[in-house]
Amino acid sequence: MRTNDAVSGAIAAALGAALIVASADLSPLPRQVYGAGTFPTVTGVLLLLVGGLLVVKGLRDRQPWIRWTAKVPLRAFLKALGAVVASVTAYILLTPVLGFPVVALVILSLLFQVYYRRGWVLSVSIAGISTAAIWGLFAQMLYVPLEPGLLEWVLYP
Repeated sequence: MRTNDAVSGAIAAALGAALIVASADLSPLPRQVYGAGTFPTVTGVLLLLVGGLLVVKGLRDRQPWIRWTAKVPLRAFLKALGAVVASVTAYILLTPVLGFPVVALVILSLLFQVYYRRGWVLSVSIAGISTAAIWGLFAQMLYVPLEPGLLEWVLYP
């Protein structure tokens, strides 16, 4: 089943609005410029903007609201589901031992290779850039504690 972009955009915009309303009640942190509601509010605003753009695109395309497409083979569905469950399980079990950078790089490389099959060099490169971007955003800018693991002496000399 394929839905029109206007439907997906309306759902995303509604979730963004709900996120903004829900994060308005979060109390600010003492002696901080931004509080606990900052990140959810920014995420909600982005969902509203992107959802609005999708609604405009969907209405401009004038396609049916819902369109039935080819069925997804059961084997492909189970493979994708297994990959997601295995990735989350591996992340939970291995991150305290190996650390976020190592685990994220390996898991993302494997997922990119399984789903896109564009070659290991490209998969590892994209996974490395993604891992560095996530680390920079969350660990360095937002001060979310991500386990450095084996690379603690490299990241924090």
